[in-house]
Amino acid sequence: MKKLAWLIVSPLLASPLFAADLMQVYRDAQDNDPTFAAARATLDAGREKTPQARAGLLPSLTLSGNTVWNQTEISAHNGPTLLKPNYNSNGYQLTLSQPLFRWQNWVSYDQSKMQVAQAEANFVQARQDLILRVSQAYFDVIYAIENLTAVRANKAAIAQQLESAKKNFEVGTATITDTREAQARFDLASAQEIAADNDLRTKSIALDQLVGRSGIAPKGLATPVALPDTPGVIDEWVLRADGEHPTVRKARLGLEIAQLETEKA
Repeated sequence: MKKLAWLIVSPLLASPLFAADLMQVYRDAQDNDPTFAAARATLDAGREKTPQARAGLLPSLTLSGNTVWNQTEISAHNGPTLLKPNYNSNGYQLTLSQPLFRWQNWVSYDQSKMQVAQAEANFVQARQDLILRVSQAYFDVIYAIENLTAVRANKAAIAQQLESAKKNFEVGTATITDTREAQARFDLASAQEIAADNDLRTKSIALDQLVGRSGIAPKGLATPVALPDTPGVIDEWVLRADGEHPTVRKARLGLEIAQLETEKA
């Protein structure tokens, strides 16, 4: 299993690293993430609802034509054929129709506008979801790097303790139990290093798949970190979410579309 894991991550390790900040990673994910690409295609399809519904209000023009080849024989009774007239007959028809009033078509047209707004709200939600997924993957890698650094520093400190315990045992100032305990702590630190290293590899692969290229190296956080001030009134956030959150908008538009459907019926 360990060999298989190494074969999976070895192409990542062999590829050059690309230092990128969070905004650059997000832009790359917009171009390469399949989930976001599907949401963009769904938005394009949803925007076609209005032209399709508008077609039911516009006049329709139909042009049709036909051609017939005629072949006849004219002959006397029990006599030779006197004439074989062959001719071609053509027919054309141009039809223009305009519905004077079809209520269901007008309602469908109103519905289409709401369906477009619903598709746009769905795309906004997909974009917010992409921001969250990119941020999560980006900071997961940063955390995994810092965690691996801390684990290796701890292992180095325990290695010094182990070396000191061995020397003390050789000169007779420590027991074999002290040495074995130090060895056990060192072995545990080594296992923790392997686990932290594997976690970093896993997190890096997840970020690379999201961005669409390998070897992404997130830039470290700026220090000191200065967070912008945000309003702390929770009621204002709730009111804003009630009016602007894409999930709420989609649900509200879905209700209005359903109400128009009853009007059509």
